[in-house]
Amino acid sequence: MLYERILVPFDGSKFAKKALDEAIKIAQNTDGILYLCTIVTVSNLIPPGSLLGLTKNVSAKEFRSRLIKSAKAEAERTLNYQASVYCKSKGVKAYYKIIINGNIAEEILKIAKQKLVDIIVIGSQGLHGISRIKTLGSVSRKVSELADCAVLIVR
Repeated sequence: MLYERILVPFDGSKFAKKALDEAIKIAQNTDGILYLCTIVTVSNLIPPGSLLGLTKNVSAKEFRSRLIKSAKAEAERTLNYQASVYCKSKGVKAYYKIIINGNIAEEILKIAKQKLVDIIVIGSQGLHGISRIKTLGSVSRKVSELADCAVLIVR
């Protein structure tokens, strides 16, 4: 089977970078197109208990809004670089999408259906994984169990 439409969830972790490199190799061999995605969620941005020390000047809602705006801008810079510089330098077409506030695994699966991807190439752990514990991340596990297409988990 040719994998021409390839989805790569990308969060900047070392596992995501390895997954992107693997997806690039596949795309180079099949003249495929990459779709990179990042899902920015508040729970990944705000450490538990961090809102307790807010000053009276900044409301929790405003703080949350600033964090999301900052994270979205960072995701935009990162994905734009990966798609328009890194992938392009390897001779691969790449597009990207940023989703704000969704269930990470569910959003990845939605994008896979929308883009009719042939394969999802995903890192075994993301930024929120505990690196010393070498188990399959909850997101990659859920994606591999529920995807309608092939899934390659890269470690």
